Amino acid sequence: MALTATAQHDEQVTVEGKYRPKAIKVDKLKLNPEIPQPSYNYPSSEVTPMETKQKFALDLEKIAPTGYAAKNDKLVVPTKNFLMAGIGTRLSPIFLYKHNSMLTKTLGLGVGIKHNSSWLGIKDYAPSSYMNNAFDVNITTSKFDGIQLDAGVFYKNDMYHYYGVNFVETPLTDAEIEQYCPRQTYNTISGHFGLASTSTRVGELSHSGSLDYQYTFDGFGAKEHFVDLDYGLGYTQNWWGDKSHPQKVGLDLGFQYDGFTANEELSNRIFFKVNPFFEMKDEFYRLHLGVRLDGTTANVPEDKFLAVRPDVSGSLFVLNKKLEFYAGVNGGRKLFRFSEIVEENPFLNYSYLPNHSFSVFRSQNVKLGFEAGVRTNIVEIVDLHLGVRYRHTENDQFYVLRYEFADNNAISNKFDLLYDETKTVSVLADMRVKLRNSLTADLGFAYNSCKPTVEEYAWYRPTTEGKLKLTYDFNDKLAFNTTLLYQGGRYALIQDDFDTNWMGWGPEKLKDVFDLSLGADYKVNDQITAFALLDNVAHQKYQLYYNYPVTGIQFFAGVKLRF
Repeated sequence: MALTATAQHDEQVTVEGKYRPKAIKVDKLKLNPEIPQPSYNYPSSEVTPMETKQKFALDLEKIAPTGYAAKNDKLVVPTKNFLMAGIGTRLSPIFLYKHNSMLTKTLGLGVGIKHNSSWLGIKDYAPSSYMNNAFDVNITTSKFDGIQLDAGVFYKNDMYHYYGVNFVETPLTDAEIEQYCPRQTYNTISGHFGLASTSTRVGELSHSGSLDYQYTFDGFGAKEHFVDLDYGLGYTQNWWGDKSHPQKVGLDLGFQYDGFTANEELSNRIFFKVNPFFEMKDEFYRLHLGVRLDGTTANVPEDKFLAVRPDVSGSLFVLNKKLEFYAGVNGGRKLFRFSEIVEENPFLNYSYLPNHSFSVFRSQNVKLGFEAGVRTNIVEIVDLHLGVRYRHTENDQFYVLRYEFADNNAISNKFDLLYDETKTVSVLADMRVKLRNSLTADLGFAYNSCKPTVEEYAWYRPTTEGKLKLTYDFNDKLAFNTTLLYQGGRYALIQDDFDTNWMGWGPEKLKDVFDLSLGADYKVNDQITAFALLDNVAHQKYQLYYNYPVTGIQFFAGVKLRF
């Protein structure tokens, strides 16, 4: 169970922090030694107003690294409780509490609480407000009659009072504000239950399964029930070769149900997956051979689908596993869900939009995916990765403004979904440099060439993304960090759905993202640490979505307690 505290503040946009573009840091695989229980990783020592769930993140963290531990990963002294509390400009509070403990020698308990919200706002563009709350409970067992168990419940509440219109240029009456700028609330209740066998012996079956349920509803009557069932079965045996490197055959099964209701209409979709595979590995290679049969059924005939896709990947290790060459071919379907869409773009409000059509809920189909690259840590102070990606995607999803009119003024605070067939080529690179024990640099870069079949541009998707993060431990008590984010080449489609010529339609290039943040941590003692963050130092008011600029410079401060 992991939670991230976020500080957000509304100055010129409805939701300015949670949905800001961000290139996530590269999280490497950690090979940790045995640590006495209870043990867990704390939330990040950085306090940042930019959520890691933002889909503008670089794709780098999805690439599995080679089998060595990344440098500069610090072990954390186990403790039961972690509390983070602070406040930002305009009285934006932050609160996070996390508890982890062992109820017995094999049964662990985790509890988490999170809150952040806006109390004051600036009205030079348009007033706005938000509040985010989350609560979760999780239990785990390390051994239960040969079975590992993981179960938990989660609740999240998000409130946004957003506008998406400049009141200075487009004055509205109170009645029009209520009509065109509704206060929206999203609630999510979910549960998880997973079981997996603890046996890893050659010649024995291994299995694992999980059941997830999620119920999401908004403030206007839209609701979604989602069920996700997964089961995996594997058998390992020494059919040939070194006994320390057995081969494995397996089968992964998946079933998903998505039921969405709005305007008294119900849409049902079912997704299933059958994925048999064979795996083998040795000191210098790893090979995965499989096929994926998946399909969907839906109310919309165009969304019904059944196909077979490849599932092949492999790696070649040289120089004592310090250099890895990898490649893979894949594909398959993915359901676009209401809960995921409104989390990425809360300005998309299906239950409120007139003339609602369930055809907007489609399933993305990757007809062919290819990836290849190289990873290395030959130089002791550098972890380096270079990769290339290709995706041929049917029903790729984009956002387009919907216009409504009041007193001859265009109100554009709502978005529709648009689908197109795309071919995307991405060149990726990330590097971690440990210059010395106290100074570390993380760099990430991505160049994306997305070519839609019908549309002129891949709306809102950046052509270039970059991140530079520096951390410096001045001494045992004081540490500094700075992060620079960049995105360029983003376009928005400004379209008039009505037969009017004065508004027009066409592409508009959005301002490049240039976001610099400066932070510091001061360790008072082993239990108390003070933090401070100066966010968006350059006071850039770039637009995440059209008519929704982020806030300018902000300041946050608080304390972190471990006990």
